[in-house]
Amino acid sequence: GSFGSVYEGTLEDGSRIAVKQLEGVMQGKKEFHAEIATIGTVRHVNLVCLKGFCLDKIHRLLVYEHMARGSLDSLLFPAGRNSDNNGMMKAKTSTLTLKERLAIAIGVAKALTYLHEGSPECIIHCDIKPENVLVSDEGEAKLSDFGLAKMMNRKKRDSSETNVRGTRGYMAPEWLRGVVSITEKADVYSYGVLLLE
Repeated sequence: GSFGSVYEGTLEDGSRIAVKQLEGVMQGKKEFHAEIATIGTVRHVNLVCLKGFCLDKIHRLLVYEHMARGSLDSLLFPAGRNSDNNGMMKAKTSTLTLKERLAIAIGVAKALTYLHEGSPECIIHCDIKPENVLVSDEGEAKLSDFGLAKMMNRKKRDSSETNVRGTRGYMAPEWLRGVVSITEKADVYSYGVLLLE
């Protein structure tokens, strides 16, 4: 997973969990508290639910609900991605039906609408891509990794403090052109790329 390794676990009551061990330079105490504060106040059926956390001297762990089918990336491209002779990415055969794809697209749209307009603070995800969309056994899409995203005040819809981040191929063109004032439109652009895939 992004920001660190993810492990599967089981609680005493038998429920399955995913434990993310935060790693790297960006995962300091400040960022960890920011993710906890964000995720702790944000609740939506199409967002991955945080069940708990651990902040120890050397351990920073987040405990999430387990999403049995994994990421949308693994469902769209079950054996990975290959390039053809022209360098274009080609997908291997996906197991998702058209009905499942539509339900996932609508679920992600609902999650983004909530983050942008319904949550206590406007949250711009900044990294909408298939790897950050998880799918439950029932085929329900849930957006993950929104906790480290830039939180914005609703009265100030753009931010000159936003650092360029995201994944190439999914990033909005204004970031690539060096425009530092980013709005929710950056997520809408990334969502469009996800829909094309």
